[in-house]
Amino acid sequence: MKILFIYNPSSGNESGKKFIGKVEEKLKKYFDEIIIKETEKAGDGTKFVEETRDLDAIGVYGGDGTVNEVLLGMNRISSKAKLLILPGGTGNLLAKKLNIPEKKEKALESFDFKNTKKIDLGKVNDKIFSLFASIGAVPEAIHEVSSEEKSKFGGLAYIRKSIEKLRISEEYNLHIKSDGRDYSGSVDHLIVGLTNKIGKLEFTSENEEMNSGEANLFILTKDTIKDRLEVLRDSIEGEVEEGKNVRHFTVKEVKISSLSDEEVTIDIDGDKGPSLPVEIKILKEAVEVYLPKEFNND
Repeated sequence: MKILFIYNPSSGNESGKKFIGKVEEKLKKYFDEIIIKETEKAGDGTKFVEETRDLDAIGVYGGDGTVNEVLLGMNRISSKAKLLILPGGTGNLLAKKLNIPEKKEKALESFDFKNTKKIDLGKVNDKIFSLFASIGAVPEAIHEVSSEEKSKFGGLAYIRKSIEKLRISEEYNLHIKSDGRDYSGSVDHLIVGLTNKIGKLEFTSENEEMNSGEANLFILTKDTIKDRLEVLRDSIEGEVEEGKNVRHFTVKEVKISSLSDEEVTIDIDGDKGPSLPVEIKILKEAVEVYLPKEFNND
């Protein structure tokens, strides 16, 4: 059994290097050959996967951005390796959805490499996402948070920045064409979600399992504070699709373009993605992930 393990030394509280010795010791119990690679710059995760073939497994210790780099590399070479995720970032949204413990030492000990699950991925042009692609003030705020702010404030850094952005946010004029239904007009926020929730914020009771081959497309069409508060309330209740100013489609493919001259960027799992126009495709059961020994889909 052969595993490539990729880690970001700057993840989370920047203690990545100190943790790797424990990781290697754990992996030796389950794998005959271990290749460890340290990222130095953006894109290294993708490059390491593309350069290393004949793997049974790929491990990654890092944030959501590093995980998506690894997933992109796996998609490009059609890798069938199983994926191990150890949370090392601020959000760690996919790790949370898979019920992987937040503390890295506890996360490491939670795996016995027997329990796996195939999950969907999304592809935006030539980029991969594991949970959501979105447009609006909140996603814009997420990718504007600096490394210093994340180290100092942790998850609160995103909340602080989101509040700042909501005060000055603008609506977008978009055309959205999907295999469900189409929409043209004003958009305050848009989310294409592979799961029914992001962190503890639940949008709907649909698509909980992450392997349906479809995504939930939500379009908030009004931009007042009252409308946003209504959506927040519905999110807490898991009924966003019931909101009067929310369009909800279930999609396998969606094309999004701007009807104005302004540049509009889509966010993928908390990182800045490509500018419109974009084409999004849902890749059914595209990767097999390792789950903790005691996995609960809640």
